[in-house]
Amino acid sequence: MPDDGLPLSLVRDLARPADEATRLGGLQRDPRRAVLEHEIVCLICGDAFRQLTNTHVAAHGLTSLEYKVRFGYNLGRPLMCHALRRLYVERARRAGLAAHIRRRPIVDEPELRRRGGARPIMLEDVLTRRDVQRRPRRRWSARDPRGRFAPRTPDFVR
Repeated sequence: MPDDGLPLSLVRDLARPADEATRLGGLQRDPRRAVLEHEIVCLICGDAFRQLTNTHVAAHGLTSLEYKVRFGYNLGRPLMCHALRRLYVERARRAGLAAHIRRRPIVDEPELRRRGGARPIMLEDVLTRRDVQRRPRRRWSARDPRGRFAPRTPDFVR
């Protein structure tokens, strides 16, 4: 594009179709939807990647931590798609990486045990808890004819 004095972010916004902007807005309201099986969508530019690298996030003028805080991700969440995360977990298991951990802070520092894993509540946590609360609960009847607890079904007769 020719340099017409407009900021690059404004030029990108003008070039972006309206439906993509609304899609990106929806992902920003619920950032969990940006993490898919084989891609993660950058909530700033809308591009899809297998992993949001520090280099890509830095191109937007943020660090990985600032990106997570800005969009409400848990601070420990990896910025990668589900498939890539499973691949890395499997590699770590095969390599036996857990056996190489020499220091466990939760064991060495009593203050961490006292806090009990307390951490800031992020948007991702709030949305997940709200979804769990809205999910219909499984109701249990007293007992089935064999004396075991059984879920209530319309055709179940006491």
